[in-house]
Amino acid sequence: MLQEFMPFLNRRAFVTHSLALATTLQLQRAALASDFSPNADVCKLTPEQEVGPYYVADELLRSSIAEGKPGVPLSLRIAVLDARTCKPLPNAAIDIWHCDALGLYSGFTQQNPMGPGGPGGPGDHNGPPPDFDPAHPENHPGPPEGFGPPPENHPTDKLTFLRGIQLTAPDGSVNFRTIFPGFYMGRTNHIHFKVRLGGETAHHTYAAGHTSHIGQIFFPEDLTIELMQHGVYTDHKIHRTTQHEDQVFTGQHGDTSLASLRWTRPTDHAAGLHAEIIASVDPTATPAPAQRKDGPPPSHNEP
Repeated sequence: MLQEFMPFLNRRAFVTHSLALATTLQLQRAALASDFSPNADVCKLTPEQEVGPYYVADELLRSSIAEGKPGVPLSLRIAVLDARTCKPLPNAAIDIWHCDALGLYSGFTQQNPMGPGGPGGPGDHNGPPPDFDPAHPENHPGPPEGFGPPPENHPTDKLTFLRGIQLTAPDGSVNFRTIFPGFYMGRTNHIHFKVRLGGETAHHTYAAGHTSHIGQIFFPEDLTIELMQHGVYTDHKIHRTTQHEDQVFTGQHGDTSLASLRWTRPTDHAAGLHAEIIASVDPTATPAPAQRKDGPPPSHNEP
């Protein structure tokens, strides 16, 4: 399926973003290998983002989580540092979860992620608002005033796609094989993750443990826009919430949680994309629930 994306992606923008972000990661790695000062920027605490209403405990311990879901293949590497020492954080459990190409989360597939404007919702208003100009998304007001996180949700099924847990290696990293996430009403494309320590592996999952960080991963906006215009992503006939319109991205420092993005194999685009991000956390901390600016309190299922 990736071949159909090749003529459409803005190669110049793709290379520019990838080189800039890859250079940052290379510098961080070089500093890490040199046992750099704890005051280095890479060691600053990574801001928290909200856990959202779709977290499910006891996900499977596994690296491959797509379960055949259609979409652009994505290999994701998350490297975790101990912010106190600026050293890699080994043996930490990293939970990740995200929606599929059409905005559905496993565990909640009977809910309508398109919101009231999606198929089946009041009015059934598909596509962007009439006045939406894709060349200038900043001119669109986005979600209605006061639009906040969804209320606490309860699982509707026992499906497990696009969810998984991995334990960090001695270098503090985990790797997942998934697909590039879609979007849904009020939220731009993103991947959720938690960092937990002190739990135990049992029955194909990682139980309990202390949650020391809750975050979300975002991607370069112009490249995401290009991807969403092709393939299975175009079946999602609602206005895509841009990063500018996403209250989590704008109000919870989403710009500090942008992953690098590149082709996994430059000469074979069918292999998909590779994303990479570094998170610096305090393993002893208990993060307060992140709250949207001028929005309602976080949902009750936030720890």
